[in-house]
Amino acid sequence: MHPVISAALDAICLERDDQNYSASYETAAAIVKEFGERDLAEIVFSEIPRTVPFELVAELFNLIAWQTTDNGASVTRTIEAWLREGQDNRKLLIALHLEVFPFIDDEEMYRVLSHLGETNSRVSARCKELIWLRKAEGR
Repeated sequence: MHPVISAALDAICLERDDQNYSASYETAAAIVKEFGERDLAEIVFSEIPRTVPFELVAELFNLIAWQTTDNGASVTRTIEAWLREGQDNRKLLIALHLEVFPFIDDEEMYRVLSHLGETNSRVSARCKELIWLRKAEGR
């Protein structure tokens, strides 16, 4: 794993209980500086061993979003592509545990997540939960 990513994950582990992410934001910014914004989600994903819990990776992606010039839009579009593809359970779990709803369009979110929920028992409950939460927001 690249040292800048390792440092970011270590910082998140130290700060996550208090949710006081100061060093974590700095290390997330260092990731963006090191790798640039192009294909950032794919690069970061490929650098992190599968032994790192997906929840921790999702937290890192949430922090990275605040450091990009587009406020995480391109990272989110990549995450949405992972959901459409529906092939890699680790990518799906990361995508489904971000702080933002996937997809700008409600109907697309419902369609993609409903399909995943019907075809993948590992993520079914989370897909249903996100659909319910978005509908509860009045969308």
